[in-house]
This record gives sequence, structure tokens and C-alpha cells, in this order.
Amino acid sequence: MRRCDDRLLARSLADALDGRAQPTGELEALVRVLEAAAAEARFDVSQAETERALATARPGPVRRLRLLLPVAVATGVAVALAAGLLLLSPSGSPTLVNVQARALAALGGPGSVLEVTERIVPGPAGGFTPSTRTGWIDAARGEARFTQRTTDGTVVDETLVERSRITRYAPVTGTAVIAGSCAALATGCASAVDPLTVYRRALERVAATAATPVTFAGAPAYRFSLPVQALRDGVRIAQVVTVDARTLLPERIEWRERRQGGHVQTAAVIDIRDAGAVARDQAPDDAFLLALPPKTVVAQLAAPGRPVRLLGTRRLTPSEARALSPPLYWLGPRAAGHPLGAITLYRYNAGVAVQLRYGPLLVWDYGPVVPPPLLGNRLVPVKQIVIGSRSVRVYSTVGGQLAVERDRPGGTVALIGPIFTKPAYFEAIGHLRPLPDR
Repeated sequence: MRRCDDRLLARSLADALDGRAQPTGELEALVRVLEAAAAEARFDVSQAETERALATARPGPVRRLRLLLPVAVATGVAVALAAGLLLLSPSGSPTLVNVQARALAALGGPGSVLEVTERIVPGPAGGFTPSTRTGWIDAARGEARFTQRTTDGTVVDETLVERSRITRYAPVTGTAVIAGSCAALATGCASAVDPLTVYRRALERVAATAATPVTFAGAPAYRFSLPVQALRDGVRIAQVVTVDARTLLPERIEWRERRQGGHVQTAAVIDIRDAGAVARDQAPDDAFLLALPPKTVVAQLAAPGRPVRLLGTRRLTPSEARALSPPLYWLGPRAAGHPLGAITLYRYNAGVAVQLRYGPLLVWDYGPVVPPPLLGNRLVPVKQIVIGSRSVRVYSTVGGQLAVERDRPGGTVALIGPIFTKPAYFEAIGHLRPLPDR
């Protein structure tokens, strides 16, 4: 786009937003999207703050464009504005299409909820079982309800999110974990975030790459990339998203990992079989309810209320380890080519945890207290996948290692180690079992 065209567009957009002119065509559609997005994120700005913003916004064409926009537009929407692109439409003719802003608006406003059906499959390297996830998302209220099934229809996980309260139920084992606060979980609220929620947040916070017109499933579509996370070992994680050209709703989300040297690997593919926003009062009465069956074994997790502090450690003999209740989970006498080494009890000010070592691979058994080495970056996306008949969560820790965790009676069991050994972890997690009493 030429500079004069850019200025003309900025002026026309400002006139339309200020009510001085009636927008038409693409400009009218863009104004509707911006007003809907801004209505969700308005905040009060004092006169003094406005004057300071004006003083810093005068020079340069880019700042001039920002000055023409309403002050009430939140940071995420401003990023989306900056990502306005001149694209070729699927028909081949030039048209102004702000794919990022329109894709965000397609997910619904504050008065709506999103019904979704997703199919999750591994990338070429494999490692986990394909599964289907159905559920409801209320982004404005911070609520979500999901059911995850294997390909044969077996329910392996039901999750309910009520702001910071999370309930996970595993029908296969008849157990449930209830976290009264995200602080009670290794990954905080990130462990209950669905791929579509991660996608929505990325649309709000970061600028997408240029959207490319493509054909997907025989229909016109756009494809763009959203950066998600940079790990300490040089791995970069991004979502490559394909959206329908007409509705701008997502059709496929690919999790891609770029390693040092430029090697790119697809870790998982989420096909959105169905996604649609409906008014909140049109959702079923039980859309955000999860009733636990009688006799469910429930582990209630609570944040310690103070920083977790290590008080001491003690090596356990096999007999001492077998005497613990609830029983420890282990991988057998050998795992990942290594024999079982030290069994260590860690005593914290908020509880205890036990670590079993198999070379570089560690098994952690814990209950109410989350061992600090297992803490994940609270902003990272957590992949919830199915291995065998179990639902597990995969994430990177603050220390840059890979963690794979699943619930067990009385708490949680997790594997942790170098991120490059991911396939070995996926194989090992299916072999976790209670330590025999003799």
C-alpha cells in the first residue's frame, strides 16, 4: 500500500469511528469489528494521561495512525489493528482484509459462549493417541467445560473450569482432582486452557504473520502463524492457523516447534470439526456443570498460602517407599534404558513429595504441594492429550525441561527430564503403575 493510500485509509477510519462519516463496504465491516472488540476492553483514561499520550504520539505516520484510533482500544486490539493487511482475496482481487481482528471477532463477544468440537492428532513423530474433545467456552466469565474421548468413544477426561477453580474427573479410574486455586497446580490455570483459548489469547496479544490465501477442504481459507512461546533451549513454539475465508472461524491449528538450526516439527494437529458462538442464554443448562458420580475418589488440592520452602530430604529404602500411603507410582525396575536409582523424599513446609530417578528421567509423586522443579511457566500452553486410555498434560517447566503429568489416586504423578527425550516420556507415561507392597 502506498503512503498516501495509508494516510487516506487512516483518515477515513478515524472519521468513521468518530461519527463524522458513514463507512461503506470493507471499511464498514472493519469499523464493526473494531467497535465490537473495543467494547469488551474499555477503561477510563484521565485527562492528564491523555495529554501525555498525545505528546508522545505526534511524530511519524505510524504514531499518527494510532492517535486517530479511540483511546479505549485495549493493547490486544491495537496489535490486531497494526496487523491490518492488504491481501489477495480467495477470488484473486486485491481487498483490505484485517484477518486477525475479524478472526478474533468471529469467536464471539462478551455476551456469547463458544461451542466446540476438536479432533487432536499427533504430528508425524507420533507419540500419543488421537482423541476428540467437545465442550463449551465462556471467555468473558472465565468458564469452560470439556469432555475428551478416545477414537472408540471412551471418555478419559472431563474438566470444568470456574475462573481459578478447576475440577478434573477421570472416569476410567473413578478419581477426581479439585484445585480450589490455580496456584495448587504445577502450571496454574494454563493446565485448563483449551487450544482455542490459547488461540484467542494469541490473537489478542501478538501480531500474526501475513495471512496467506489457501484452499482448505476444498474451500477458500486464510493461513497465518501466531508465535506462542520461546523455550530456554532455543525451541520456538507457534500456532499455524487455518481459518475459513467467509466466517474467519478456525478450521485447523497446528502446533509447530522450530529448533536451533531451523528444523521445524509439527507436534500436534487440532482439527476444529465444529465451532460456533451462541448467546449465553441459549446454551444448555448443563453446559458448565460437572457432577461427580457417587464413590468418586476425590483429591482436594489447595494452594499452600505461603511460598513453598524445602525443609529437608531423605533417601528411602524400597521397604520404606512401599509403606507410603497412597502408594507411589513407578516405572518398574528399569525405564528408558536405566535402572531405578535413588528414591528420595522431599519434605516441604506445605507437604511432602517423592522422587524416583531413572538416569535423566525423574518420576515425581506428590499431593497437595507442587515440587518447585515441576512448576511450569504460568503463561505456557499446556497440551492435554491421550496416551492409551489416560489423559495427560504436557508442558515445559520454568527450568526448561519437559514435564508430562497425570492424575493418580491421592494426587498427581509426573515425569520430568530433558525436552529432547519427549518420545521416551510418551512411551513411559503409559507404564506408570503403583509400587507393589512387596
